[in-house]
Amino acid sequence: VKKDQKQAVDENDTDEQDAKDRGWLVRLYNDPMNKREFVARCLTEICSLDDGEAYNVMMKAHQVGIAVIGNYHQEMAELYKMRLSGEGLLID
Repeated sequence: VKKDQKQAVDENDTDEQDAKDRGWLVRLYNDPMNKREFVARCLTEICSLDDGEAYNVMMKAHQVGIAVIGNYHQEMAELYKMRLSGEGLLID
């Protein structure tokens, strides 16, 4: 491997590692069916957010239409998505 190729390979490895380190965003969308209190309670019980964090995420989704719940490892993000969707919340 030439020096330039080696440097390019190292940069690609770093980019892939950075992508893994960034994790997965779990996003909450506003919906007209669920009460705000219910949404906040789901965030505290399932995602372990404290009351203030859950309220802020819920209100941002309510006012803006979307809010980031958090940035998690892939397995945790998938678990939160599955459990919150199971409660009827709009999550991706």
